[in-house]
Order: sequence, then C-alpha cells, then structure tokens
Amino acid sequence: MVTEIAGMLTGEYSGKPNGQFRRTCPACSHQRKGSNKSERVLSLRVEWPDIKWMCHHCGERGGSSLRKELPATNVVKFTPPPPSQLDRRVADFLHERGIGKEAQAGVISATRYIRSAGGNTLCVGFPYHDGSDQPYAIKWRGVEQKGYTQDGAANTFYGIEKITIGEPIIIFEGELDVLAGREAGLRNCISAPNGAPMKVSEGAIDPSEDRKFSYVWHANDILQETDKVIIACDKDGPGIALAEELARRIGKAQCWQVEWPDDCKDANDVLLRHGKAALANVIDEATPWPIAGLYAAEHYFAKVDDLYANGEGKGNSTGFDCVDELFTIKPGMLHVVTGIPSMGKSEFVDQLIFNLARLHSWKSVVCSFENPPAMHITKLLEKAIGKPFHKGPTPRMTEEEMKMGLAWVNDHFCFMEQSDGTSASVDEILSRATASVRRIGCRCLVIDPYNYIDMPIGGRTSETNLISDMLTKVRNWAAAHDCAVFFIAHPAKLYRQGDGTYPAPKGYDISASASWFAKSDVGLTVHRNYDNDTVEIHAWKVRWKTLGKQGMTELKYDIVTGTYSEETGPEIWEDDAWVN
Repeated sequence: MVTEIAGMLTGEYSGKPNGQFRRTCPACSHQRKGSNKSERVLSLRVEWPDIKWMCHHCGERGGSSLRKELPATNVVKFTPPPPSQLDRRVADFLHERGIGKEAQAGVISATRYIRSAGGNTLCVGFPYHDGSDQPYAIKWRGVEQKGYTQDGAANTFYGIEKITIGEPIIIFEGELDVLAGREAGLRNCISAPNGAPMKVSEGAIDPSEDRKFSYVWHANDILQETDKVIIACDKDGPGIALAEELARRIGKAQCWQVEWPDDCKDANDVLLRHGKAALANVIDEATPWPIAGLYAAEHYFAKVDDLYANGEGKGNSTGFDCVDELFTIKPGMLHVVTGIPSMGKSEFVDQLIFNLARLHSWKSVVCSFENPPAMHITKLLEKAIGKPFHKGPTPRMTEEEMKMGLAWVNDHFCFMEQSDGTSASVDEILSRATASVRRIGCRCLVIDPYNYIDMPIGGRTSETNLISDMLTKVRNWAAAHDCAVFFIAHPAKLYRQGDGTYPAPKGYDISASASWFAKSDVGLTVHRNYDNDTVEIHAWKVRWKTLGKQGMTELKYDIVTGTYSEETGPEIWEDDAWVN
C-alpha cells in the first residue's frame, strides 16, 4: 500500500509549493462510512524534493522523493519502436539539415497520426529519458509535413540524461537544435520539452504559461552544479521570451547569452549556412547575461531602439485607477512600504498581490513573520470571495466557496514559514524565494516586516551599514529574477502633532537607516485617516517617471472582508515635495 500511496501522492503534489496539506487517505477512506469517507485525515508535508505523510485514522505513514517520481507520474503507456536503423526518408530529412549519422544516434522513426497533417505521416522521434534506458515519452515531428504529437508527456529537458555534471550546459529551444549542437561537437546540449511559449506579451511570457516550466525545477540539482548555463533560443519574439524566462528562473548571474548571425535565427540555421565551426564559435563567444559587469554601449543598442520606437511603458496596474496615477508595478523593482502599526500596511500589500494575481495571473511568495500561513490564507480568501471567513453578524463564505477559493489561492501564492520558531536571515529568505521562482514562476516577493529578519550581531559594522547591505542584496535579487519585491518596515518612534494625531511617516522615518529611502525604487506609506475613515496611500518616492509620480490618494477599507476600494482621485505632488 505504501508504494501505491507514494505513486498517487507524488503525482498529485509534485507541482505544489513547500508546506503542509490535508486530504483523504487512500488507505482507509474507502472503508469508512457516510460523510467520514471525505474527511481529510491524511497529513502531508512537502519539503522539496521530499514528501512525507501520516494518516491520523489508520496510522499509515511513509515518504517519497518527488524528483524521482516526477516523470513516471506523467507516463502514458506506449510501446516504443525498436532501436533499428532510421527510415531512409527520416535520415535524409536530418541530413538536409546538416545532421550526420553520428549526431542522429538515439533518434527513431515511425508513422504517427498528426492532426495538422490530417492523418498518419512519417515522423522523426525524440525519446525523452530520465535516468533509465526506457524512455518515459517520445516527441514526434512530422517529416513530410511539420506537426507534432507525443507518446507519453515530455516534461524534462531533452537530452538531460547525457549531461556531464559540473560542466557548462547549453539550452536550445528545440530537439533539432540539440542535434545541430552535437553535430558541431558541442557537449551538454539540451532543449526545452515544449519549445517557446505560445503566449507572449510585451516581450515576456504570459503568466498562464508558468506551469509549462516544471522542467526547470526538475533539473534544479543539475543546474546548481554548473557555473555556466548558455541559453541559445531562437531569435524571434517567442524565443527571446523563452530565453528571458529561463534566465529569470535559473538565475541571471549563472546564465550566458548568444548572438546569432544576422541571417540566422537558431542553431540549425547557423549549421546549414555557416558550418560546424561557426556554430561552435557562436556558442564559445556567448556573453554573460546583462545584470552586472562592464559592457560596451552597443550591447544595449537593441534596447535603446525599442525604447525609441515604443517608449518605456508603465508597469502593471495595482487594480486601482487612483493608485495607478501614483505608481504601477514592474518586475525587478524594490517597493518599500511603511506606516504606523495597525494602520493597514500589510493588508494593503495583500490587496496588491491579490490584484496582481487576479488581473495579471502573477504568483507571489509571501514571507510574513506576523501572519501564520493558515491565517494569512483566510485573509486572501476574504478578498477573493468578498465574504468574511469567520462567523459573525455578516454571512460568512460557504464551505464550497472556501474550497473554490483555496484552489485559486494555491495556484497563485506560496508561503515561507519558520516552523521551528527561529528567525531567518535575508540570505535564507532569498534562497527560498529563488526556489519558488524556479519551481512555480513566482513574480513577486513579500517580506513582512524587516525587524523579524536575523541580522548579524557583534563586530564593528553599524546597523546602518547592515541595512544598506541587506537592501542591496534584495534589490539585486529583484533585478536578477525579474521579480517585484514588497519590503515592509516599521517607522521609528513618531511624536504626536498639535492636534493629537500622528503624521504619516516618510522614507527617512523608517528605523535605523536612510537606505530605506535611497535604495527603494518605489516608496509607500499606508496611513489611516480617522477623520473620514479612509486609508491614505502616500507615494514618497517613484524612481522612474514612467512608473508614476509622488502624491497621495485615498482608499476605503472594508473591515468585514479586508478589501480596499477607490474613494477619490489622487493628489499629485510637485517634484521633490515631501522628500526631505
């Protein structure tokens, strides 16, 4: 029974974020009566790459490796053709693309039904392996008419089983480019199993494509063992978007990029037009991904041309027209959020990441020290459903609504938790956030609040310098992984004004360091106005004018559902007003 449960649970939870889950028990639920059958008595804990479980009813317990089981859970039974000589027409097809007999090793041929071809047609087959001689999937490409089908479901890098651990890895867009690379004598060539993304918007993949990138996380251990990953995708819109997303998930500091000749869009083109040596030379001359270092001005000419033609657009909408007048949200930016305790800064950030998920399908990873994940999820459920979670005078959400909401929350949010009661360093937080980017494509990180982070003690470094170094790390991480970061920090002690109220704190009022102002890209204050029962949103810093401007606007807050709504238009400040 343990083996059967392992197969079932690793398949069901292979794509889940780290955390604890409950479900019915495969071992005993079918033996129970009435409503007890649906009782979620099996506790599971996912700590990638492992999953552990225990049933509180029958005592069944066990564990398994998600990594080992991932490909097997997606196998569709099929009988692979014998590894005999290729059909002559397939061999000719590959030869016409410059791929000789030695590089064809492992490729197979057979007749398969291709929908776009309207019937059965001769195909070249690319077997996908994962640690065994038996392929778990075969991807077929029509030879006489282009089209694709699969036996099984390819969900790992093609060629990953041939990787030499520790050496540089070359990632191409398709299997034929891998064969072209091998023909040129290149080692460690692999390709994405599903090619370039179907949906591309403003040069980036659509978040709805995130689920297709599980192969990056599956290769996580292998990718971590090399210092150099060369990304060599096609030179077109989808290929460029694929390259950007791979670099974001793998980590741009680890990635290199290639420059294809003007008359070529991919590796196979270079092989055909210029030969093996030229293709090897293109890969050899790959340059570091542009996040740091020294580059000639011409390195950025393509980006400058794009800015001239299209301008630098605004970021993603916050979900409120009046707030969008002040700031919009763009990946790679550090947002510092402050406010007097209990005035709603954490709740407002929750509203922002909820809006980003609802409007733009963004996924967020949340490190909230003051909100246990289970309680935090109830707040997101209230925003999603528009009803209170707990009993009270207002009708609460139904159990069915809650379950629907939980499925949506699970698709868009994952949570960090210090379950052992210890604090976490910023390095630990960013390491876990990196894993969430690789695994589920997170585009947003929330750290709430700063004062729970474990900072070095002793030594001769001042707290001001420690905070400056910490914010530099966070900002560099945001840029490297193309993620928006919301960092919440409490202000220093404020003093009442003459009318007995507290002033709205500014960037320089945050505890211990002026770096909170200097190193933020967007600086915000959430401040409650008790006179008219509104919440003021102050933007005291917006680094780039294309993203917004300094100013203040007001939102209404519904305490029953924890949701914000628009109240009035924004008040725009002149440059440098309220900056001192």
